[in-house]
Amino acid sequence: MTPEAITIDGVTIGDRFIDTCHRKTKLVSTVIDFIERRSLVSGEVIGHEVVATHEFMGQTIKKTVLITTVLIGKLNEIK
Repeated sequence: MTPEAITIDGVTIGDRFIDTCHRKTKLVSTVIDFIERRSLVSGEVIGHEVVATHEFMGQTIKKTVLITTVLIGKLNEIK
C-alpha cells in the first residue's frame, strides 16, 4: 500500500486544509502523516492525530493537529 492511499476517519495523506488558527491569513496546510495513540495497559487504539506541514516565511513548519481540525478546514479541490 502506498502512503498516499492511507485514509483514517475521512482524512487522507495529501489532503489540504486551512487550520483554525490560520483562518484570516488563509495559510494552507497539507497532511503528511498520522500518529496513532495506544494504551500501554490494554494495547487498544485511543485515537489518531495528523501531522501537517505549511510554508511560513520560507520555512516548512510541521505540526500535529486533530482529525476534526482537518475535517472542518478541508478544501474542496477539483482534481
